[in-house]
Amino acid sequence: MPAFRLSTDALTLTGAGELHRQLYLSLRQQLLGQSWPAGTLLPSERQLAADLQLSRSTVQQALQQLVAEGYIEAQHGRGYAIVAVLPDHFFAADPPGAKAVAALSSQHYGLSAKASAPAGRLQPGVSALRQFPFRQWQQLLQRHANRPALCGMATEPLGYLPLRRALVQYLRQSRQLVCDENTILITAGAQQALFIAAKLVGRSGQRVLMESPGYPRLQQALQLAELDIGFLPAASTSGLDPASLPLASQAKALFLTPSHQYPCGGIMPLSQRLALLNWASAAQCWLVEDDYDSEFQYRHRPMASLQGLANGQGVMFAGSFSKTLFPALRLGYLVLPSELAGQASAMLQALHGDVPLLPQAVLADFIDEGHFNRHLRRMRRCYQQQKQRAVHLLQQHFPAATILAQDAGLHLSLLLPGLKDDVALCRDINQHGFKLQPFSRYCFLKEAERGLVIGIADADEPSLLDFIGLLERALTAA
Repeated sequence: MPAFRLSTDALTLTGAGELHRQLYLSLRQQLLGQSWPAGTLLPSERQLAADLQLSRSTVQQALQQLVAEGYIEAQHGRGYAIVAVLPDHFFAADPPGAKAVAALSSQHYGLSAKASAPAGRLQPGVSALRQFPFRQWQQLLQRHANRPALCGMATEPLGYLPLRRALVQYLRQSRQLVCDENTILITAGAQQALFIAAKLVGRSGQRVLMESPGYPRLQQALQLAELDIGFLPAASTSGLDPASLPLASQAKALFLTPSHQYPCGGIMPLSQRLALLNWASAAQCWLVEDDYDSEFQYRHRPMASLQGLANGQGVMFAGSFSKTLFPALRLGYLVLPSELAGQASAMLQALHGDVPLLPQAVLADFIDEGHFNRHLRRMRRCYQQQKQRAVHLLQQHFPAATILAQDAGLHLSLLLPGLKDDVALCRDINQHGFKLQPFSRYCFLKEAERGLVIGIADADEPSLLDFIGLLERALTAA
């Protein structure tokens, strides 16, 4: 008895796209609709071609695609038959075993993903990118771009040796660090340096300390390292006060920003730095010094680092080029005792593999040839003028507000009396092309102050006046 073969009456071509694709989609639609029973033979190639006015090769192309995807099977001497179980069955919304998969546990560490909102005006933490000497950078990039040695695997576990040697000279002169090329680890930004430091100083569950208000990404790094985090108040004009530290502490490390506390702007004086070092020595507690914004001090030269004052003992020093050059460079460094360098580089390899060599080579020449220092001097003057302009306008329009971080860095913190919800205020203003941050985002001890953290790197007068107008209207409405 001859096998039952389907007719072509139900098949239509849409007229959009290639002919073989149109036929494929039409056949697949009939198969998925289950209007054609399993095992039934499709119309022959000759019939499909004649009825739909297609070439045999077009028909064969569509049928072969359906065979490859498991919808039909070729049967010798009979043509093409519909399979018993269509492949889409295996992708049903609730396939067998879905409940068991859903029951698998996972660890989230209390972290939140970075918002995908676009950049905007007055964004904290972003340098004046339009003023970066990209032409010089491009020339150095072309110098190294065709070097095969920079395109292979890194041979130096601590990072590109000429860059580490350039950093030694720079950090000794500018920050009075005690270091050599064997105590510097090149990282993919300061965030990675801080995470490696966190893994070096403590095991899961052990206690570490950090500042509040403080850097949210540092808190995330410590959470990811599964450390128990304690917070210390650091909102004064000198940042963290060593006199407030507990005499007996079980903490394995204290993470802090003595050169420019973020976001309050405190700068720790020398007397307190020495007191802090004495406390850390007595408490057998590591200090992890985040050298945030130290290059942009406007009232005096940067003070000696904790690492330098401690002669390189008991202190790890983290820094990056995100503010001095540009954030997307993703190059940072961790200065640490030489006996820890091997373990730190092994951690970096486990986390990240090699840090790309080409940008390291470009940066090494950028420092060695004097471009870096010239750029810093130029931008220090620029940022100081912009910060003074911003402070003047904010004081003029909001005389009751408190303005923090006036003496250093690329941001200001504007604390507004009586403000209850700085998150909503920030969201309303940012709808107009800004990218401010709410001050409460940085508070971990339920500090009462509320306000806005404002970037000054692109703070031209039109942007500031637009922001001030929006803020005045928002406060009036509130």
